Amino acid sequence: MSNRITFLCFIIVSLAVVSTARSSDSFGYVPGELLVRFETKPDGKQRTLTEKNSLLSSVTGGDVAYTHKIVPGLTLVKLPKNVTVKDALLSFQNLDGIIYAEPNYRVKGLSNFPDDPLFDKLWGMHNTGQVPPGGTVNADVNAPEGWDIHTGRKDIIVAVIDSGVDYMHPDLKDNIWVNEAELNGEPDVDDDNNGYIDDIYGYDFCTFGGKERDSDPMDDYAHGTAVAGIAGAVGNNSEGVTGVCWNTSIMALKFLNSSNAGDVNDAISCI
Repeated sequence: MSNRITFLCFIIVSLAVVSTARSSDSFGYVPGELLVRFETKPDGKQRTLTEKNSLLSSVTGGDVAYTHKIVPGLTLVKLPKNVTVKDALLSFQNLDGIIYAEPNYRVKGLSNFPDDPLFDKLWGMHNTGQVPPGGTVNADVNAPEGWDIHTGRKDIIVAVIDSGVDYMHPDLKDNIWVNEAELNGEPDVDDDNNGYIDDIYGYDFCTFGGKERDSDPMDDYAHGTAVAGIAGAVGNNSEGVTGVCWNTSIMALKFLNSSNAGDVNDAISCI
């Protein structure tokens, strides 16, 4: 997220636990959009915006709407209104200069998450056979044994890419990543010059359903908060549950909306 982050960053991506809908699915993909990866030029340089749009105009037309830095050449393409995603994919299939093209699939987050606040119910961390009754003893991640060695560090960032995070939650707030430059900076100003204004706790990249991106990644569905709790709820504080890491810094990156829906392009933006 910030170009000042030079230490280890673990990323928990909600896409690991979501259903990615294909074109035959009723959930489908975003109409009029494609994720297209352009090849580099023979000299090894990336194609310019003009060159990309020229290549698009040679087939279906369309415009580059967004360029991702994480994968060289990967762009979000907006198609003309009279061109369907299916027709555009056929046109791009054997086009020189394009590595691949695919729909901007919509995704639906899973919500089969327990909300019990008691640690003795967290059998995945420490299983004594308590849940369900007669469960398999020691079918867990041996968390207490790990905590004998280490309970985490504040300088390790856990980026939770999901429906956001309730950064005011009593069992999470002490483990929330804070961008001090923005916290102590001027409102509505990009104080750290990283391209994001007022990104104090992370950022909201969700555009699904016409939503606008903004600086507030507050969770309005609760799934991301549950994921954050598993990863890094404060441990040994007599409050709720404990995360795998008792001490960490959780960065809230939101791409799912209040209906737990989003798209792949926004998830890539989070990364």
